[in-house]
Amino acid sequence: MTESAGRYELSAEDVRFHIAADDFGFADTRELKPLEEIIGQPRALEALDLGVGIRHQDYHVYAAGMTGTGKLDLLQKAVSERVTSRTSPCDWVFLNNFDEPDRPLAIALNAGEGVKLRDAMENLIETLVSALPKAFREEDFGKEKDRLRQEYRKRGEAVFQELERLAEEHNMTVKQLPDGEILFIPLKDGRPMSPEEVQQLTPEQIAELESHQEQLIQTAAKVLEQQMDIQKQLTSDVREVARQFARRLVEPLVSAIARQFDNDRLAEWFEALKADIIEHLDRFRETERMPAARLQAMMENHDLGEQQRFLDYQVNVLVDNSDRDRPPVIIENAPNYRNLFGTIERVVDRHGRVTTNFTRIKAGSLLRANGGFLVFDITDALGEPFVWKELKRTLKSGQVEIETFDPFSMFTVSAIKPDPIPLNVKLVAAGPPLIYHLLCLYDEDFSRVFRVKADFDVEITREADAGQLYGQFVRKLSDSEGLLPFSAHAVAELVASGARLTDDRRKISTEFTHVGDFAREADYWARRDGADVVQAEHVRTAVDKRIYRSNLIATKIRELIADGTLIFDLEGTAVGQINGLAVANLGDYSFGRPSRVTASVGIGAAGIINIERESRMSGRTYDKGMLIIEGFLRNRYAKKHPVTLSASLAMEQSYGGIDGDSASVTELLCLLSAIGGIPLRQDIAVTGSINQWGEIQAIGGVNEKIEGFFDVCREAGLTGTQGVCIPHANVKNLVLRPDVVAAIEEGQFHIWAVKTFDEAAELFTGLPAGSIEDSDTFHGKVADRLELMIDTLKKQPTSAGSHLLWTPGMPTGLPPDPRPTLPGDEGR
Repeated sequence: MTESAGRYELSAEDVRFHIAADDFGFADTRELKPLEEIIGQPRALEALDLGVGIRHQDYHVYAAGMTGTGKLDLLQKAVSERVTSRTSPCDWVFLNNFDEPDRPLAIALNAGEGVKLRDAMENLIETLVSALPKAFREEDFGKEKDRLRQEYRKRGEAVFQELERLAEEHNMTVKQLPDGEILFIPLKDGRPMSPEEVQQLTPEQIAELESHQEQLIQTAAKVLEQQMDIQKQLTSDVREVARQFARRLVEPLVSAIARQFDNDRLAEWFEALKADIIEHLDRFRETERMPAARLQAMMENHDLGEQQRFLDYQVNVLVDNSDRDRPPVIIENAPNYRNLFGTIERVVDRHGRVTTNFTRIKAGSLLRANGGFLVFDITDALGEPFVWKELKRTLKSGQVEIETFDPFSMFTVSAIKPDPIPLNVKLVAAGPPLIYHLLCLYDEDFSRVFRVKADFDVEITREADAGQLYGQFVRKLSDSEGLLPFSAHAVAELVASGARLTDDRRKISTEFTHVGDFAREADYWARRDGADVVQAEHVRTAVDKRIYRSNLIATKIRELIADGTLIFDLEGTAVGQINGLAVANLGDYSFGRPSRVTASVGIGAAGIINIERESRMSGRTYDKGMLIIEGFLRNRYAKKHPVTLSASLAMEQSYGGIDGDSASVTELLCLLSAIGGIPLRQDIAVTGSINQWGEIQAIGGVNEKIEGFFDVCREAGLTGTQGVCIPHANVKNLVLRPDVVAAIEEGQFHIWAVKTFDEAAELFTGLPAGSIEDSDTFHGKVADRLELMIDTLKKQPTSAGSHLLWTPGMPTGLPPDPRPTLPGDEGR
């Protein structure tokens, strides 16, 4: 190994990620309290303070980036802790509208008065059902009815007697049948004539008789009409007597209830209630004494039968805040249309008709949270039909209109339109940052409504209490899901996994969804071993098994490299050839994949041909890296004379899209090796991004890239000289697998960290980087070869007698690439 190689090499201690589990302050998670608060998010918590504290209704809160199981519960707790008001929101009830039954009345009451009103009305109906029939059976009511009947009977008899007198004048008698029909029978010798005697009359006598009957029939019609009027008057007077008796009972009872509530709208409803009860006294008659026809009619009018006789007098308590002493903070886990805005339920009556009434109105979570806060996941809400549009409309109007919502119904529904209810609620919507930015761009109402963004970071600085934080989270899982307790060393392994998720040894992930998965799987392996406490080896097993379940493609690629299908050199040196590193992201699993990069150089003026670009397999960021390489060539080699060459670069045996600029160091080394004829080490893979001044910049996926090349080398057989060259800026991101750290400690694998391209060139070639004036250095050899190529090209005349000279950056005649960025491998 060269001196320069040793100068940039990292030791095992440099790459080892160590967590002192003994400093956590607990032996296992049974000693800890469950995690019930948001940790390490000062920016987001300050935004919550603003959103909760400000009174303006449009200051709703968007909690961006909060992930993991129980995120809504944590938000609910955080909001609740910031609610300082001790004012209970009002109750809301729906009452029957006696004037317009299809428009139920929504009335706000003080907290607890909704249930109080409902109970009072139930007691009132029970009292009236018992007291009214009893009152109608009392002696005073019976005497009054008898008096009226006697009076009207006399009036009826007087009218009938007048008819009899007129009949006698015409020598006839009157007979009234049970069905009310009146017959006029002629008299003979003071007695009614028999049918035979009538038949013996002469035609002249019959004509005279019919004349008399015709006159009497006209008079009889008037008599019958007078009798009907008398009967109607009797019925009306009897009903009025009943109303008077009922009013003496009903008005005091209803007034006693009304005095318990100081509400103007409710007072008006009580007056309408009194009038309706007095008008519909038949509802309170005992059903066993009620005529069958009337009972049947009543049941037809109230489709659900006798038990619904008093439906109009029921109280639908829509929102009950009797048990609250402060504004509510409600979680809506399923923010669909029905759950958010409420609904009007429907029933099928005995005739198969779909119907509804005001007692079927149900509140949604917006109304249950009215006067307080509603916490929900905006991604779920956006996925529900019509929810987002209706939510914006509701917030704009400041009121909730409850309606029957069934977009898939094929049948007509008997509908009601309840009063709208004023809305005074603050929304706390949890969602990804991307959704927030997209809605800000494409929904003009979003920014006006959600004016407070609580930005939750997916990672926090790994302080000394990281073990406590993860331990408390595991304790919460143990309480809610029955997991075994975790030892401090097992929690330390979870912390290492959390740091690995962030790709930064100084931080840990707050994406507790992934941490929770590791914990559950570690619990599984601990139970398989019959352990009472989850230990560190169980967590490591969970991590290894998770990788094993997902790394089939990575294994196949390593096999292809080992058997020579994918061509790689892992030993020796070669000109114009180098091993690069990329990351393949499969969604649930990412792994490092070596890529062989080659360059060919010849005399000419075509410039650098990017084969990936020309084959339309590269993205914009990758192409940008190629242009930066051209800038480096101008800065380093084109100070005194133009640079002219014809070269091509390619990722060999790469058949998918590629993007990212982390291969720019790799490609520049390969290109300059081919130009200067300088051999490069094949036992080292390199990754890094370069700028135009030769500084090597950090890249992503450094752990996966190192481990991917390590796995390939181990598959082929470790030689003791193999390793990876990474940007020095990525040292802080190293959270490597224990087997890789062990190989480094044993000298079987190496990691070098470089800051500049010159350091990388010295590592790969063993030559000093030097300058273009010194032919014994790396840059000197490249400069000499470029100058030779220029001289050779100058001797070749063109058709115009001039020379073809190419300077990096000169147009090549190729059209600009119109393609969007390809979704290729991350971090190339």
